[in-house]
Amino acid sequence: MKKFLLSIILVSSFSGFSQILSEDFESGTFPPDGWTTSTLVPTRPWGLTTDIFNATGQATFDINGIGTAAIGWIAQDNVADLTSPAFSLVGYGDAIFDFNVKIGFEYMVDPFPNGDLEVQISTDGSNWTTLWVEEDQGVFVDYETLSISLDLAAYLGEANVQVRFLYSGNDADSLSVDDIMITGNLGVQQVLASSFTTFPNPTRDVISISNNENIVLNSIKITDINGRTVKQIQADEINAAPINVSELSSGVYFMTISSNAGNAVKKFIKN
Repeated sequence: MKKFLLSIILVSSFSGFSQILSEDFESGTFPPDGWTTSTLVPTRPWGLTTDIFNATGQATFDINGIGTAAIGWIAQDNVADLTSPAFSLVGYGDAIFDFNVKIGFEYMVDPFPNGDLEVQISTDGSNWTTLWVEEDQGVFVDYETLSISLDLAAYLGEANVQVRFLYSGNDADSLSVDDIMITGNLGVQQVLASSFTTFPNPTRDVISISNNENIVLNSIKITDINGRTVKQIQADEINAAPINVSELSSGVYFMTISSNAGNAVKKFIKN
């Protein structure tokens, strides 16, 4: 136990909160350094609200400051992306992806679902997984600022991560994005993860957590491969816990364990 605590103290000196990626579109240059864009319709690319809208459009779609990224409506097929530079999640024990968006409900969700804004992630620059689309938000007011937060636990340890905002539609709606932030905590979580055991893995009904260091558990969060939280449990300061996952669909999941020594992430498979 003393040896483990000493390891925690040593690693903690190299750990802490970190800003991994940040973009607020305030530089006046678009796309910002390291970001890329592409579009099917040359007259409807991603750009700044100040460049693609008149004063009325700017008033509707500006989010924060003088810079907001946006794309304009058009009554023909369009597909356009705004893609981040690559960043690393190696060494992180957790990572959160936050952004703000303004989007029309009527022409993107209901009653005229003419388009989509898919927020996607890739670990190789070629294959993309959708983390969020506006339908996930349920009912919202046209052009209200939606503050979205996505858990990237499924991508911890990846060295070449990118995110992108993929607009597609025909006679859909204009929309805007701002205040993109990916943050995480470095260090001690990797030591913690090796101290926890999850079994059986794969599992059908129940997966148990145990540890030999008497680390006290506070809470457990389970996310799917797309980073969506599917289950949360209060552990009530115990050092072992069985978790019923029978209601989950078959697939790969990630368990974020919050303890008195920090957070750790364990992967498991549900059959």
